[in-house]
Amino acid sequence: MGSRKGVRCGQCNSLERTRFVKLLLDKNELPRPGMRVLHLAPEKSLAGILSRENIDYDPIDIEPGNFPFCTVRKFDLCEDAANLPSNHYDLIIHSHVMEHIPCNVTAVLFHLHRALKPSGMHFVCVPFMGGTSAEDLGDISKEDAIAWFGQNDHVRRFGAADVHRNLGMIFNIPTTYSMLNYATVKELDEANIPERERNGFTGSSVFPLKKDDLLLQVSEPHKQLQPQESPKLFSKIFGRA
Repeated sequence: MGSRKGVRCGQCNSLERTRFVKLLLDKNELPRPGMRVLHLAPEKSLAGILSRENIDYDPIDIEPGNFPFCTVRKFDLCEDAANLPSNHYDLIIHSHVMEHIPCNVTAVLFHLHRALKPSGMHFVCVPFMGGTSAEDLGDISKEDAIAWFGQNDHVRRFGAADVHRNLGMIFNIPTTYSMLNYATVKELDEANIPERERNGFTGSSVFPLKKDDLLLQVSEPHKQLQPQESPKLFSKIFGRA
């Protein structure tokens, strides 16, 4: 996979981060019968696990045709995230999705977490790169996207040097990261997760977040504003007549 040799499974096609998600699922005994699962840009290796009998499995993506192995619901995170039902899903999983989203990623993550049940878990995985974070939501060339963000369809870079000025301002995440806080060396070896991915913020880092790990709190249940309500809210906040 790129410059990383021997990391894709020849049987299930999984990568290091996918296998680590599976480890975390097993350790938390997830999913359980009756649970609702939201899976963004579903990996084939996880879809079979998450869609088993008695699981309400909801795989979504903006390009459903990219996933012929399951029935994916068309979903535009920029347009549709605000319409997700609150406190609805027991498990939300996305891996290497947020770097593709051409809109405010904080708002998207907030709405995903809002859709999580109080007892649910939200597995977040983004590709951390060296240096600081950056994004460009304009019309940039594929060459510039590769140079700035590592891939021609990326619009942002999550920097390993300023984690707590990006994701750390949204969620309660550790100041340092190690997979060994979640799994043993033996388990990581058996999952063929290289040592270079185990410590520090990398492309394989997965955050198993709970409902109260959200740092952006609201004082009342989420309500979708109607167009006619916006001027009233503006006046209330800014004191305009």
